[in-house]
Amino acid sequence: MSAPWQPSPDVVIVGGGIMGVSLAWHLARRGGTRVTLLERSVIAAGASGKTGALLRRHYSNRPEAVLAQRGWETFAAWPELVGGDPVHTPSGLIVTIDASPGHEANVERLHRNVAMQNAIGIPSRVVTRAELQDLQPHAWWEDVSHAAYEPDSGYVDAIAATRGMAMAAQDAGAVIREGVAVQEIVLDGDRVGGARTRDGVIPAERVVIAAGPWTPALLAGTGVTVPITALRVQIAILQRPLSVEPPHLVYLDTAAGIFCRPWGAGRTMIGVGGGDQHDPADPDRYEPRNDPDYGQQAIAAIARRIPAMRDAVYLHGHAGLYDMTPDAHPIIGSAAPDGLFVMAGFSGAGFKKGPAAAEAMAGLLLGTAPDWVDLHPFRLERFASDDWQRSWSSDEYTFSSDFGHGL
Repeated sequence: MSAPWQPSPDVVIVGGGIMGVSLAWHLARRGGTRVTLLERSVIAAGASGKTGALLRRHYSNRPEAVLAQRGWETFAAWPELVGGDPVHTPSGLIVTIDASPGHEANVERLHRNVAMQNAIGIPSRVVTRAELQDLQPHAWWEDVSHAAYEPDSGYVDAIAATRGMAMAAQDAGAVIREGVAVQEIVLDGDRVGGARTRDGVIPAERVVIAAGPWTPALLAGTGVTVPITALRVQIAILQRPLSVEPPHLVYLDTAAGIFCRPWGAGRTMIGVGGGDQHDPADPDRYEPRNDPDYGQQAIAAIARRIPAMRDAVYLHGHAGLYDMTPDAHPIIGSAAPDGLFVMAGFSGAGFKKGPAAAEAMAGLLLGTAPDWVDLHPFRLERFASDDWQRSWSSDEYTFSSDFGHGL
């Protein structure tokens, strides 16, 4: 995607994932704002091109549940709102919670969290083991007493959605430049002056960093420190046996330590929880291929939930990056110097929130803070004290498996 430089963009966005392109779209479609987005590679080359894009709306805190719900509304009505072919597959989604010894209180938390989600318009409901067996008779549920079921959730074609949003942003007037790496953020005294690339400085009074794990490096020299760590996370694509047809629903299975979804005809995508699957990495020098034994680990993990998957065949897979914050919640908002904004640190759970987080950020940039979501918890300043250690909800779950983030 190439277009001439705008004379002086009002906003420069750094990063061509779902966050950046959604922000370009929201700003451009409102009119009156010149927007330039810079992507060092191609659109969706980073996390947005490697995510499983599960549209899970089950959260134990209201602010992220609101973002997930509003993001789902965009994906679900994609042809009408954004344009182009549908990108959302409403397959249904199951979230299990760990109720093993020491985690029994999660069942009560589940009921309260589903009630909170219902109050903001998410049609989730609590289902029992018997109902799970009816929903997914090929699965083994003896370790699950209750779960959440979202009948109209599912998953998204992440690359199609990110590219489609980028093209919609272009159609609305945004300039998108691929293959243009930002070398540094330029300062003009105590405020932003623009972004430096190999072709020179692009002047702008507002710059938004939406670059996932590359965000800390881009902010070097601005005086802004963001506590974001890159974690390498793998997924595998398996070919299912015929006995697992029709395909299983989307699972965020904290009880079994896996997440999975259908991945085209006869195929399943799976990721395995556990600290050994989430290794710190250099975002510029990490191994993008699966570890040699990861395919067999993935088959063994999913077979514990769906026994017939022991006969699945490993096809291929890859590793991507989570941009982790210490509390596993994102950073959305302004950062000193004046005119600098950050939208990053989504900790492996950002794609579903992309259109909504960008809508909220667009409001901040245009001076109209959103009234539909409370952005205060997402502020960068929380990491300047012990505020980040405070729970976002009294109903957060406890886990015996590590997904790199909570719910």
